[in-house]
Amino acid sequence: MKHRLAALIAAAAVTPALIVPAVASAHRSWCHSRHSCPSDHATYRWRGKLCVKPTADERTSAFEKKIRYDGRTYYCK
Repeated sequence: MKHRLAALIAAAAVTPALIVPAVASAHRSWCHSRHSCPSDHATYRWRGKLCVKPTADERTSAFEKKIRYDGRTYYCK
């Protein structure tokens, strides 16, 4: 019985760790490898524009065109 309880406690401790990475990486998408959506960090051109997400370190005042794509906001130049 003690071993079964220890196994349940261990499983309960590991389960949140398995769920959190999936949420944190929700925007990691195939569209980035195909360049078919705006870049989060201006690492590639999308429809001829360089784009960044609003919180990107690469964002400067040059990224002045605000766009919405797939429910997300980007700034492009």
